[in-house]
Amino acid sequence: MAQEKIADIITKRFGNSLACFLKLVDPERKFPANLQLSKAWSRLSLDEQRRLYLYLLYRKWRGEGFYGTPYEIVTNCHPYPTNWNGKAMIERLMKESKLVHANYNGTNGIFTADEARIWQMNDVRPLNYN
Repeated sequence: MAQEKIADIITKRFGNSLACFLKLVDPERKFPANLQLSKAWSRLSLDEQRRLYLYLLYRKWRGEGFYGTPYEIVTNCHPYPTNWNGKAMIERLMKESKLVHANYNGTNGIFTADEARIWQMNDVRPLNYN
């Protein structure tokens, strides 16, 4: 699991961020990238694109699948940050990612620094920064 920089992957340039999203959710290109999908993706703000991408990336890392077409994912998915506290992958993440203790919607937990930034969490404290 290589730590990908979300800000580098999802950019505001039209097409580039959609291409990254499609590579993540449909690497075998089973579904066409059509105008309907492009419009749905472009209606998302940059933060919404980043949240969706990061949520799906972490699902993939955990071995969880995606359901529906890319269009259905863009229009129906409601991404949320992963509280890694107690999850099996936390030890691996501690070695490969910057983790923080933060508050999200009134709940404290352990999140990646990217999650804390794009979900604008409160009371963020570094855990494993050098």
